[in-house]
Amino acid sequence: MTLTLEQRTVDGWRVPVVAFADEERGLELRVSGTIVNSITERKDAQLAWKRRIASEVRDARGGGRWDAGERYAISLAMRFWPGAHGHRSDLDVENFVKPVLDGLAAGLFCPPGQDPRLIKRFNYDDSNFSTLFIHRLPDAARRGDEGVAISVSVAAR
Repeated sequence: MTLTLEQRTVDGWRVPVVAFADEERGLELRVSGTIVNSITERKDAQLAWKRRIASEVRDARGGGRWDAGERYAISLAMRFWPGAHGHRSDLDVENFVKPVLDGLAAGLFCPPGQDPRLIKRFNYDDSNFSTLFIHRLPDAARRGDEGVAISVSVAAR
């Protein structure tokens, strides 16, 4: 499977994306809000962030759940507003990836009748997220500009 690196516009953000050259289908969306990391002591904030991502992904996917057995290339472009993170610019980006991937997997693979806002355990199979590309965008100037652009590419069978 051949991968491509391209620039795409995802809800107004110009971001680099890794995709399968023979992409069967894809999904792109931006989720705005304070990006929560995986080591926070505020588990309620982490749960709310995962649920938000799952809800927006499920809405964007439309129809039925996607097949966890397919091969996925995932691209995340994160834009942080320093004020939400103690005005630090030295954030460990990898700590912010897992909650996004947990919400993404739930949004793609939860059954159609599942309300993502009620998910308690984010144990959806993401083992076929075979390619992960993470890009940190320049920091946001305003709180409302923080968020993550998500691109999902599904390999043709």
